[in-house]
Amino acid sequence: MNVIVNHQSVELPDPASISDLLFTLKIESPKGIALAINDEILRKDRWNEFLFSENDKVLIIKATQGG
Repeated sequence: MNVIVNHQSVELPDPASISDLLFTLKIESPKGIALAINDEILRKDRWNEFLFSENDKVLIIKATQGG
């Protein structure tokens, strides 16, 4: 299945979960990450139940430190 992550195509298994996406992208920890799926923020308490559909658009925002 194809999803668009930060404007780039990513191939995932079907069905695919948030865990599958993070594994594919080699993101080891979800700390400091926010996700929007099709322009709607997905709360972390819903990550375990969410399954992607073909061509979903995902925006990953990573918190950074600095000042």
